[in-house]
Amino acid sequence: MSTAPAGTHPPQPPRRPALRRVWLGLGAFVVLLVLGLVWGEATGWSALRGPLQRQIEKVARVPVQLEGRFHLRMLGAPRLEVGRIKVGAAQEVPAPHLLQAEAARLDWRWGDLWRWWARDQPLRVQALTAQTLDLQLLRLADGRASWALGRGGDGESAAGEPAPRPQFGRLQVDAGHVRLDDAPLQTQLDIRLSGGEGDGRGAPADSPAPGGYRADITGRWQRLPLALAVRMQGALLLLDDDTAEPVQLRVEGRAGAAQLLFDGQAASLLSARRLDGALRFSGPSLAAVGQPLGVTLPRTPAFQLQGRLAHDDGVWGLRADSAVIGQSELGGEFRFDTRAQPRRLSGRLTGRRLLLADLGPAVGTRGEGRGSTAEPAPAPEPGRVLPQRRFDLPSLRVMDADVEVAIESLDLGSRSLAPLRAVRSRVLLQGGVLQLQNLQAGVAGGQVAGSTTLDGRGEPARWELALRVSGLDMAGWVRAFRAPGAAPPPGDGAALRRERRNTRARGQQDGPQPVQSYLTGVLGGQFNLRGQGRSTAQILGSLQGSAALQLKEGTISHLVTEAAGVDLAQALGVLVRGDAPLALRCARVDMVVREGVAVVQRGVLDNSDSTLRLDGQVDLRNEALALRARVRPKDFSLFAVRAPVLVTGSLGRPQVGLDGRALSKRAAAAAALAVIAAPVAALLPFVDPGDDPEGDPCG
Repeated sequence: MSTAPAGTHPPQPPRRPALRRVWLGLGAFVVLLVLGLVWGEATGWSALRGPLQRQIEKVARVPVQLEGRFHLRMLGAPRLEVGRIKVGAAQEVPAPHLLQAEAARLDWRWGDLWRWWARDQPLRVQALTAQTLDLQLLRLADGRASWALGRGGDGESAAGEPAPRPQFGRLQVDAGHVRLDDAPLQTQLDIRLSGGEGDGRGAPADSPAPGGYRADITGRWQRLPLALAVRMQGALLLLDDDTAEPVQLRVEGRAGAAQLLFDGQAASLLSARRLDGALRFSGPSLAAVGQPLGVTLPRTPAFQLQGRLAHDDGVWGLRADSAVIGQSELGGEFRFDTRAQPRRLSGRLTGRRLLLADLGPAVGTRGEGRGSTAEPAPAPEPGRVLPQRRFDLPSLRVMDADVEVAIESLDLGSRSLAPLRAVRSRVLLQGGVLQLQNLQAGVAGGQVAGSTTLDGRGEPARWELALRVSGLDMAGWVRAFRAPGAAPPPGDGAALRRERRNTRARGQQDGPQPVQSYLTGVLGGQFNLRGQGRSTAQILGSLQGSAALQLKEGTISHLVTEAAGVDLAQALGVLVRGDAPLALRCARVDMVVREGVAVVQRGVLDNSDSTLRLDGQVDLRNEALALRARVRPKDFSLFAVRAPVLVTGSLGRPQVGLDGRALSKRAAAAAALAVIAAPVAALLPFVDPGDDPEGDPCG
């Protein structure tokens, strides 16, 4: 028997058999695990139906039912095939369910589930295929949403934002229904869909390929009623997904009062985060279309628009290649930012032709234009013509605007007046104040420039106008002054000035020329006016300010001069000799306006034959006329009544006649002379020796 040295340990038995047993156990476990996974994948994990259903309910915090056929794949591209799947609505929202699908297949990625569960990101399903599908997407006014799976009762994320809607990478259904009722967005849509679509991102290779998609949409988006038919190839992301690639989209139907056709690309149907395509748009009035969208647009006749529409992250863009409003032909490019508070419209309005009558309903006139279905203005009282419709002042405060205007021709709606050319201005709407800044236009060789403001911040609205007219050729502007048979005046200013010079030269060389226009000359003047009211009529009835007009280098018809002075003998002589223009020494009208009454302070038209003086007033409050024109001949006349001409009545029904008192005095004097002296003496009261005062009558 041997003994070990002191302080030493006896030798240990070898450990190799114990390690072998550990490795054998681990190997067996791995083999069993692999066999289990192979068996589970082969059998579809049918035994996990109950545990999976309970786990989904625990994570989503809503009831979940998995019924009928059950086949689960967990390796590679995970998916679940089930005869029927029903997911309850979250947060006690009163909806029958969130999702119910027959013969359904769900494809997902584990990373998407992790980001949804651990990082509070939107739940994304890579693909959803079903024979029938019903989605109930409801959000209440307090923020609770049926899709807020896995959340508490507030329906908000950790950042305080509303719970985002689920996202689907691909959707393939034979028959589907989506109900969206979003109280915070004021949106209620009912969508009936069929076919298939998808972006294919993350979907398994053997999943059904995306195809054509059809959706019929009815309901309201915000305050806009919708009835649309949608056709799409590729992915239709019914729910929010900022990263989706655009796909082909065609939308046709009614949006509010308008008919709509859109053909282009989109990445999201419901939120339209990215949208770009050709647009055809028509409706009864621009105001009827803009009101549901919170866009302040004027009342107009029926319109048709063709162009291109785009949207990205709350900003709409419109390029109007052709916009026909009544008989107006317009175009332009516009940007509408719904993110700004208040919303903001900007851009440039262009066009070949704009008829003022097509915008008449905007200021309350009844001239809505051909084919108009705009709400008619109230019928005015007999004899009244000023627009009575009240302004829609609240609409001026729902948005801001900054639009440049460049119109080639502005038709004032009267055949007697030539249209304005090259109209340029800037329309600025900010805080309820509407301004036309830097207004410039050309007409008949002259210029019109100024600005106007309508302040709708209070009641009543306040209006101001500052307008200047310079170099305007009267014969070219007022067509009613043209003599019968006279050739129309040239359209441009240079030609008008040449015509005036040539006419004066011919008159100096060859004597008086035939009258082409009863009144000619270069008109200049300015208007400074302000008023307040709830309609155009009320504003004009409260006007304060002044107006001044002056005519230079002008002529007036000799026959018109004698007729204005009721000089029968001289008029008969002009008719025999032929009418000819008389050179004007001066012509001007100065008016002051107080509380809606325009008083003529000085009105003079002087030529070599007579001096015409105008006085009186125009009461815009009652639309009443009380004007008097007195003509004083400068030469001898054998038979001149010489009674003032009176213009009375109303703006809508003016009445022109002679001053009865002056006429009766001359008639009485004539009768007395005929009785006292001789019958021929009755002509003496009508004999005018003439009177040519010294000095400038217009001074």
